[in-house]
Amino acid sequence: MSKISTSDRQRDQYGMSPGDWKRQDALSDEEITTRALADPDAQPITPEQAEAMRRPRPLSKMVRNKRRMPRQTFGQTYGIPDETLRAWERHEAEPTSVEIAYLRLIEREPERAKLVPTA
Repeated sequence: MSKISTSDRQRDQYGMSPGDWKRQDALSDEEITTRALADPDAQPITPEQAEAMRRPRPLSKMVRNKRRMPRQTFGQTYGIPDETLRAWERHEAEPTSVEIAYLRLIEREPERAKLVPTA
């Protein structure tokens, strides 16, 4: 009967024991690559798969870049708070359907979409 050390019974957040980490650290890069390629769940992705995983550029950023305007100027010109633009461009928030319609208007008719200054 083999003895399992106490340290091998203790697992970390990844399910690895200290002994597992020692064995892992002892592997060469070639051994790690060979083992990874042998795992059907760890196969390299194709360029087509990588492209499909990329997030599309946010509409707000595309429109702003088309107008060649910094975020702050774009927001002031069209009445969109800087925090909102930043959140859209970082994929932290999504524009509503009305906001998308406004961005499309800015894209097609930038002069008409500008805020009219109030006196």
